[in-house]
Amino acid sequence: MKFYSKREARHLLCRYHNLDGAEALCGKAGAEKIMQRIHSIQYDPLNVVARNADLVLQARVKDYKEQDLYDLLYQEHKLADGFDKEMCIYESKDFERFSHVRGEHLKQVVLTLQYRNQMGALEILDDVRDFVTKHGKTGAKDISIGEVRESSWGPKKLSSAALDYLFNSGELCVAGKKGTQKYFDLTERVLSDIDFSCDQDMTIEEFLEWYIERRLQSVGLVWNKSGGAWQGHFVGDNELRRSTLQTLVEKNKIEDVRVEGIEETFYVPKGMEAYLEYQTSDSYARFIAPLDNMMWDRQMVEALFGFTYRWEVYTPVVKRKYGYYVLPVLYNGELIARFEAEPVRQAGAFVIKNWWWESGIQPDDDMIETIEQEMLRFVQFLQVDHAKENMEKLRTA
Repeated sequence: MKFYSKREARHLLCRYHNLDGAEALCGKAGAEKIMQRIHSIQYDPLNVVARNADLVLQARVKDYKEQDLYDLLYQEHKLADGFDKEMCIYESKDFERFSHVRGEHLKQVVLTLQYRNQMGALEILDDVRDFVTKHGKTGAKDISIGEVRESSWGPKKLSSAALDYLFNSGELCVAGKKGTQKYFDLTERVLSDIDFSCDQDMTIEEFLEWYIERRLQSVGLVWNKSGGAWQGHFVGDNELRRSTLQTLVEKNKIEDVRVEGIEETFYVPKGMEAYLEYQTSDSYARFIAPLDNMMWDRQMVEALFGFTYRWEVYTPVVKRKYGYYVLPVLYNGELIARFEAEPVRQAGAFVIKNWWWESGIQPDDDMIETIEQEMLRFVQFLQVDHAKENMEKLRTA
């Protein structure tokens, strides 16, 4: 069993995710390559600075643009929307293997329909299916079948609930988006170029091994302790996860490792140390998304980085310690600060509202200059102006 210091573990994790920029991943090709490594990123519709999926990719890929992800999802269909940890974006080639997850998630969808008194949506599935078959890409505004009612939560039309059900069942895929508005089409048409024949006879045991190994690859370094990294169907079952991880170790598909000062065993993908062959001698800084893969298990992040983070979006204002949408700041393998920005689209610029250095951090010239360079890269991604006061706020915080 390998042993890592905390510093080595942090470096390995950042290197695996290319947060240090040591690999020349660039543009759409770079986004596709990193997705082949981490497989899944969490989707969230909030767009304060940028949407979570775009923030995840821009931190790993040079010259990344939001259009790159849109093209991979809805033009080339190499990626697809689907339920994984939560609602996520994952590789289309894995779509068939997710049938077990969809089956479990669909049970929750039905419970939601019951809670909302919308079980009538199941009675119009054939009509909605026929409509999509005939008309192709269909948004909720394009179809009105069944009851229409006032609602402060969830779809107002039964046909919208039926579309959502058919999407979660796998019969429909998201074929396009306009803002957050989804447009659905038959999965067989959207993913017509994907060969799923080799996945259709996968046993539940084979699925579990694949799924837990894949979740490990999405994070890179994970302990076997309940938390955000193991959120979701199947992987959240402690005993099932423990036995499957042990099977994967015995089959030499993953490795178990130890980190100094932490009792729990960690697991890494096979061949993880190969990422240490890439080294960068330059200082680097990155702005990390609140739902970034590396941040999925915040208790683990605290144990490894000494950085306590809570996403306070749903925390009442008076109880927030920092702010509504706060991004951690990574510098040379350490989480050294966090900041809250004004909503970018409203401000028309990247404006730092508040900046907080971590306790004990004494920024030197190299750290400040490196972060300032990352700010310039960040506004290029956002395609907005860089507020002049940002530099002053950074230096006087």
